[in-house]
Amino acid sequence: MKSPSKPVDFHQHVNLHVKTLKLCGVWFFIPYPKSSIWFWLHILIRVLYAIFVFIIPPIGQIVYVVKLLASENREIHRIASSINLVLTELYVSFKLFNMFCQRDMIIELIDQLSNVDFHRSTHREVLEHAIMLSKTLYWVFIVCCNLDVFIHIVVVPSLNGFQTLPVNMDLIFVDANEPPYFYYTCFYQIMYKPPLVTILIVVQTLPWSLLSLAIAQLDILIDNFKNMETLVKTTMFERKCGKDDAFRVLFHHFILHHRAIIRFITTAEKAFGGQFALTLLLCSGIICTTGVQFLSIESPSKDLVAVSWIVAYMLLFALMLFGDCYFGNVIHDKSTELATAAYSSPWLEMPQDLKKNLVLVIARAQKPLALTAYSLVTVSLPTFTTVMNWTYKAFAVMNGMK
Repeated sequence: MKSPSKPVDFHQHVNLHVKTLKLCGVWFFIPYPKSSIWFWLHILIRVLYAIFVFIIPPIGQIVYVVKLLASENREIHRIASSINLVLTELYVSFKLFNMFCQRDMIIELIDQLSNVDFHRSTHREVLEHAIMLSKTLYWVFIVCCNLDVFIHIVVVPSLNGFQTLPVNMDLIFVDANEPPYFYYTCFYQIMYKPPLVTILIVVQTLPWSLLSLAIAQLDILIDNFKNMETLVKTTMFERKCGKDDAFRVLFHHFILHHRAIIRFITTAEKAFGGQFALTLLLCSGIICTTGVQFLSIESPSKDLVAVSWIVAYMLLFALMLFGDCYFGNVIHDKSTELATAAYSSPWLEMPQDLKKNLVLVIARAQKPLALTAYSLVTVSLPTFTTVMNWTYKAFAVMNGMK
């Protein structure tokens, strides 16, 4: 006799992200009492992270930009390069801070992964595909981003004999370009970048992983409505009941499933609305300044390594911006498609009371689910197009200032 297959564990969507945050020492909660030495060790780790990863680098880079603007050598490509780094550092810091502010909402989302209405489905392939997508996005971005950073802060400076710092930074109290401070600063920059980038990828792909579950659940609900006639026959056989009772059982499950999806997406919007806004705002600035930096390379054919990391850097942030808009757009389209799927069900054969309820379902589905950035703008592909259009205009202005 064949044993029943194990239910799909939806926590696989976020396991990698949670483990990474715990490994980096920046998980939301410390699982030790205040009297334990481990609790204070975690506090120390967080203080060190705050100082050496999230405070010193952006302050040093902002001071460098201010001095550069005050100097006579105000070249736009140098200014753009420095602003690019400042925006990147602030982008990571603000997203992590926003995630901590919304930690209760995120924990609630993770708890909703155990919702029984999500586990009724037998569409195992759809669910496993969504989990695979979550893991793939995490690993692809974390490998590509760390590789790009490695080329930027190690390979490119080494080709130039480490004559300049990998990242322009002014430490105020000491001259970072003079030995021995130059070597200490260079080592510090090489060490703090990988954890910073790793945390960025975690906070960037965590919403995608959770939204991939919502999209999979919408696909399942749409498929169930479309194949309701077959499901009715199966339910009649399994429960030994009449057609009306089978319709009522299935319709009850569909309504609960739909409510669970709406609740999940609504919570996701509250949890990640701030991050979506930061992505729309700061990613566009990073892409713009990176483009100016790229066109400022005098001999691209002789500096292919620098060209490659700059292009990869710009594409990665463009993909981050596109990723948020893509998932928001898919959720909008799938929730709209649900109305058509509900209408395609065999509603003529339903009891009269279910027909009235189906009208309500169709009416609710005609108001599509949408993700917004703090209720200011819808996160969708048209928004991505608009943001990229304004980014290009800003790039053209900055490039013309050369």
